[in-house]
Amino acid sequence: MKKNLKKWAALTMAAALAATATACTRGGNSGQTAEEGGEAIELKLAHIYSTNSNEDQYFREFKERVEERTEGAVKISIFPNSQLGSEAETMQQVVLGTVDIAFGEGSSWANAVNKAELGVFGLPYLCSDLDGQAAIMREIIPVEGTEMMVPTGIRPLFSFSGSIRHAILKTKPIYTLEDCKGVKIRVPEVTLFVDTWKNLGANPTTTPWSDVYTAISQGVVDGAEVDACTIVDSNLQEVTKYYSKTGHISTINIAAINEDKWQSIPEEYQQILLDVGAEVQEEQIKARKVADDDAIAVMEAAGVVVNELDDGEYEKMAAAQQPMYDQYAEDYGLGELIRKLQEVSAK
Repeated sequence: MKKNLKKWAALTMAAALAATATACTRGGNSGQTAEEGGEAIELKLAHIYSTNSNEDQYFREFKERVEERTEGAVKISIFPNSQLGSEAETMQQVVLGTVDIAFGEGSSWANAVNKAELGVFGLPYLCSDLDGQAAIMREIIPVEGTEMMVPTGIRPLFSFSGSIRHAILKTKPIYTLEDCKGVKIRVPEVTLFVDTWKNLGANPTTTPWSDVYTAISQGVVDGAEVDACTIVDSNLQEVTKYYSKTGHISTINIAAINEDKWQSIPEEYQQILLDVGAEVQEEQIKARKVADDDAIAVMEAAGVVVNELDDGEYEKMAAAQQPMYDQYAEDYGLGELIRKLQEVSAK
């Protein structure tokens, strides 16, 4: 009970902060749009990434281009670095309508709107590189993603690549499926991530990300699974020795807007939001490829050993996830969508 009360209190405080932000940014907006001679349409976009991150850079590009092309009729206020709460909290605020746009992986949105099917876009071993990931972002999310998300009260605008996640460990490298057995690895507090590593035989733990550096250095966990840029941003290369390219999850982060808010925006501005979103999505993917290579170079310079899996081991790890694929196909009726995701990502 105490835990639930604390969680409710945290969400209530985050909602209050978002409401305060609304009052500050809208300044008593009467509800008229700029098109009607009133004030501009104000959109609040919240995310958890730092102001020097790849994600924030392209959110600011999104803001600047939308405001320019609408001639100031649509204005976007960005709240980075968890200013309005955690990823889960900002997603809940979008559902409630106190924040307009939030950002996160499909399985996180699945938790936010209680629709487990949304985790399908991040199934383990769905695609192994950024080209396959980009194809899903271009061809699947705008269509099937919209069809799945809109009935829950949210709508995808565009996606950013969170790259491919790999294992960074202090204790040993991973070359084979057998090497995963018993590894104490930090994962996000998301069922799909926990189940992925359980299926590999590891012991996943949901240590808060802010504690990961200390947890690894003190031996509480052997390491973490994350993308290269985040490793370097968090200086994990200082407390780890092995970066093993397990390629277990392709992270697609979706920027989604509250559906009621979307419907209140004139159609011509909706199209500008979608067009600009598609532009920055493509630019972010290209920049992500370069950033990943740069991050790996930083790790190697710090003494981290980078290794590929042994031949045939990626396929063994993928096969270990079959129960999860069966669940999504049988329980949620997504067998055809899974086949389409696999085909698109393999082009």
